[in-house]
Amino acid sequence: MMREEEIDRITPQKAMELLRKDGIDVDAEQAKSVLDFLYEMAEIVVDTYLDKQKKRKFTLTKKRENKFKQSILKS
Repeated sequence: MMREEEIDRITPQKAMELLRKDGIDVDAEQAKSVLDFLYEMAEIVVDTYLDKQKKRKFTLTKKRENKFKQSILKS
């Protein structure tokens, strides 16, 4: 299993600044909630992507294995 690495998180103050540029005014607590939600969503997206890649690799490996077995049987 992969080790979890700590990432540099965006601070609530930086999030407030970025959101303010888009006309969204939030306080520090709201910015923290938004960031927590976005980091959670990002983790779900990455986990889903990696899971699909793992399944794809397994499927390709099984297909190769089946082709190999079929070629041996034909010999």
